[in-house]
Amino acid sequence: MMKRIFYFLLTIMLCVACSDDEQFTTGSGDVLSLPEDTLKMDTVFSGRSSATYTFWIHNRNSKALRMTDVRLSDGTKGFRVNVDGEYLNPNIGGVELLGKDSMLVFVELTAPTAGQSEPKAVDEQLVITLESGTRQTVSMRAWSWDAERWDNKTVTADEEVTSQKPILVTGPLIVDQGATLRLRDLTLYFHEDASLVVNGALEAENVTMRGDRLDRMFDYLPYDHISGQWQGVRVRENARLSMTDCDLHAAYIGLTAVEGSEVQLTRTVIHNSAGDDIFATGASLVLDHCLLSNAEGSLLSAEKCNVVLSHCTLAQYYPFALRDIALSLGEATTHSIEKLLIGGYEEVLMSYSEGVEKITEEAYHIAEKEDFVLIDEDNLIYDFHLKPDTKSAGFGCYE
Repeated sequence: MMKRIFYFLLTIMLCVACSDDEQFTTGSGDVLSLPEDTLKMDTVFSGRSSATYTFWIHNRNSKALRMTDVRLSDGTKGFRVNVDGEYLNPNIGGVELLGKDSMLVFVELTAPTAGQSEPKAVDEQLVITLESGTRQTVSMRAWSWDAERWDNKTVTADEEVTSQKPILVTGPLIVDQGATLRLRDLTLYFHEDASLVVNGALEAENVTMRGDRLDRMFDYLPYDHISGQWQGVRVRENARLSMTDCDLHAAYIGLTAVEGSEVQLTRTVIHNSAGDDIFATGASLVLDHCLLSNAEGSLLSAEKCNVVLSHCTLAQYYPFALRDIALSLGEATTHSIEKLLIGGYEEVLMSYSEGVEKITEEAYHIAEKEDFVLIDEDNLIYDFHLKPDTKSAGFGCYE
């Protein structure tokens, strides 16, 4: 009986061994199916890690293939590649892929210094050598962008900044009492926990403030189109903010202003906030030819404020159903409003607390969705310029 069992097990082992030998192919014509196009990654600030990208390796042959060596062609450009659950360091071997099977590869990049003001291409190849000696490659490309970093920066004395490089803000950017920060002709990229806190004075001209994610949530949707990417601007008690020709978007709350603060915005856009575009209490707000658009909260919520709106557009087309009304004038708020263009999905676009004077019908016009150049809810792309010959002409910031 024991002999029978022994010969039975020996037969199985030999068959498995033979089967194992037979299921791998070393034919030069038997290769992997790899991406034909270059794996295109997004722009990454130098010294920072990218998002994780993926691509598939397929074995469309009936027999298995063995990869004896998997490595990067250069290996010094900051790419990190994980194949079969193992990072290349600097290479791996003995990777097996069964017939009619596939494998997911993960790619990340810590971008090297670009050495120039514009993004610089970073190219690399993944080189796979099969047991047959055949070599196959996958091309990868990203862009590295040098940025000036402000980590927990506090401005304690008057300072003026202009920069061709992007400025990456991590942590709070604080302007102390008694100090004035002047920003001109630049873009601030805020990390998700970063904010701009004004205790003194901020003067900004031709400045963009946005989140620091340069990649995409989906192929068609950049993170820059998603609200709540950073914390926003906070104007503290008795502080002063002046913004001209600026663009502030994709914050949690775009702009917060409190007691005694003064805010003056000219030809400035605040767009796509996860809370309010502007939330103010006890502040003075003067907006001239400004656009407030798309917020989950209100576009402008003011209580105990003095509000001046001249030739402004309030467009509440936030794409999700939880959005609030466009304009909320709370307790003890006074206002002076002319040529206001207001539109959105809600039937009620304005609300007033008891005792607050209502805006006269001559001071504003309600726009139709069709009056605007583009409202693309699928791709979250908007252009609130007015089409020619609309009834809304003469109102709003783009009259």
